[in-house]
Amino acid sequence: MSLLRRISVMLKKPFSKAAKSGMTLIEIIIVVALMGTLMAYLVRNLVGQQEEAKKDQTRLGMGVLEQSLQLYRVHNSRYPSTEQGLDAMIAAPSDVKTWRGPYTENNKLNDPWGNKFQFESDGRNFKIISGGPDGSVGNADDIVYPEQPAGGGTTP
Repeated sequence: MSLLRRISVMLKKPFSKAAKSGMTLIEIIIVVALMGTLMAYLVRNLVGQQEEAKKDQTRLGMGVLEQSLQLYRVHNSRYPSTEQGLDAMIAAPSDVKTWRGPYTENNKLNDPWGNKFQFESDGRNFKIISGGPDGSVGNADDIVYPEQPAGGGTTP
């Protein structure tokens, strides 16, 4: 039998009952429920990853600020004081004669949540603090740079 004749015969045969049947309502409900469960699991895991990514971005931003603070210290023999704050990196404080800045950009003084970094310094040591996701300093989700050793440190 030639190929064309076989194709012609196959096209004239009625489709089998199995080929005509679709999915039942129960099968559709099961598939939708499985997809919903999978999506809920993925969304829950991705939301947690986004917060962790922002915390990592905060630590990186603090590291960049540390480099700028080191350059400030080279030029001025000390870090800015707590009172001068990180704004001393953008504009020259009135009591600094050897300022050669700006040492960083204004947008680098904010954490990924849009809050200004807090800064504490005695001129020799410094600490940069982010309020973390809730934006308030003084609770468990704060991010402090440099990180304090377990048991606490006495850096101002």
